[in-house]
Amino acid sequence: MEKLILDHNKNDYYILEVNDKGDTIEFDLTDMRLPKKIMDASDKMLKLHQEYQTKRKELENNKDILKRAEGIIELDEQNAKEMRKTLDSFLGEGACQKIFGDKEQFGQYIALINALKPHFEKIKIKGDKAKQKLANKYMQIDKEVI
Repeated sequence: MEKLILDHNKNDYYILEVNDKGDTIEFDLTDMRLPKKIMDASDKMLKLHQEYQTKRKELENNKDILKRAEGIIELDEQNAKEMRKTLDSFLGEGACQKIFGDKEQFGQYIALINALKPHFEKIKIKGDKAKQKLANKYMQIDKEVI
């Protein structure tokens, strides 16, 4: 039986080491869906934050202290779960597990986004080079063709 082997160029990926164990996440710069995935995740994170703020204010109006605390804890857990899922949608499945393990801390996902910002600029620069390389490879014009 023959195997299909596709050539992958390491220069087409932006790889980040995310923990002390040497685990990495990688961005395929030739994936035309990458910018949309990042934008969609950003929009979803903003929406999650706004929904969280609204629900939190509603819960804080509860006069029963125990019910209020239970509601806020449940809201925090659900919000963290959704944020983790949203970030994994563009970082890759299991990326947040590699980065944070099982812990959940306030602000960790916002801190991650802030830490990624300088890398997004580098990804854009490398992505532009990868696009140019692909264009040069597949869009060559044969000057002898009329």
